[in-house]
Amino acid sequence: MSALGVLDAIFLAYFIIHIPTTLLVDSQSVFPAEYFPSWAKEALQWHIKTNGDHLVSTNPLWFVSLVWCETALQLPFFFVAAYAFIKRANWIRVPCIIYGAHVATTMVPILTDILFSPAAGSHSPALAAIYAPYLALPLALVIRMAVSAQPFGSKRSQKRAKSGAK
Repeated sequence: MSALGVLDAIFLAYFIIHIPTTLLVDSQSVFPAEYFPSWAKEALQWHIKTNGDHLVSTNPLWFVSLVWCETALQLPFFFVAAYAFIKRANWIRVPCIIYGAHVATTMVPILTDILFSPAAGSHSPALAAIYAPYLALPLALVIRMAVSAQPFGSKRSQKRAKSGAK
């Protein structure tokens, strides 16, 4: 598998993994607790206690607004993006650039708070390490999609690759 193939597989895994993460973990910041299974609530409380995630534990309004964006806008996109990456559909290029730029932008205030807020305490480096991939992968996605008008190749090259022809 080529380097781009590996990167695309990472993006596909990211989208698929993000679906249950958004539904069961992140959305606990915006929906009532009774909507979640006890094990999901316990897992989130473990994360808060273990990693000192002051943003999730206090849910400041600005953070909640970002989680609403994740739940309302990004969650549907994860399904579409997973489908497009499986099908190697070039039409996902612009939506991926929009998604990646949006998420990278939302991660700036989150990481700034984690790294520089007194509320972060001694957990700051570990918590920043947990959140950092949510900046790095969307930025990598933007770059991956921005450098080629057909990130998965032309239909002709895709057919050749499927048939094994050179």
